Amino acid sequence: MSYSPVSKTQTFEATRLTLISPKPYDDVLTSLYSSIGSPDAVGEWPKMAGKISKSEDAREQFTNAVNSLVGPHGFMIFQTKEFNHGAWIPLFGTGEGLKSKRIILGNPLIAITMLKHDINAGLFVPVEILVLERKEGTEITYDLPSGLIAGLNKDPELVKAAEILDAKLAGLLKHALS
Repeated sequence: MSYSPVSKTQTFEATRLTLISPKPYDDVLTSLYSSIGSPDAVGEWPKMAGKISKSEDAREQFTNAVNSLVGPHGFMIFQTKEFNHGAWIPLFGTGEGLKSKRIILGNPLIAITMLKHDINAGLFVPVEILVLERKEGTEITYDLPSGLIAGLNKDPELVKAAEILDAKLAGLLKHALS
């Protein structure tokens, strides 16, 4: 049997933010990792998720396990491997030899506050940031989660939950850059 997919295009507007600090790149990463966990800890999320039973207290087990992994700002590192663009882009004459990493971070307990209103929020949680070394310090660039998550669905509860994520993420990033 053959199927013919149907394409649906939707356009929405997003907001990109760049936070700039004179703090050195390696110090920013140290501060960030102290709050979300080191890249070595990323394997904890799949292990934890795999251990949750199907028992009546599974939700409580999951919540407790997540809370044990998140840092002081409420996030954990998610991606099993960082995207270290700074390691390869100099081969093509770009990046000026400066360091650059894309990091995926989040918290399932924050994500569910949005996913329960729109499963499509899963396209944008966990969130991504790009940490760039600059000659004069460090930049962190990211797309404002609420614009991505609620760009098409203006459900007030979804918007409110996404704006809470915005504030939590901004707090984490300002901490890392301070």
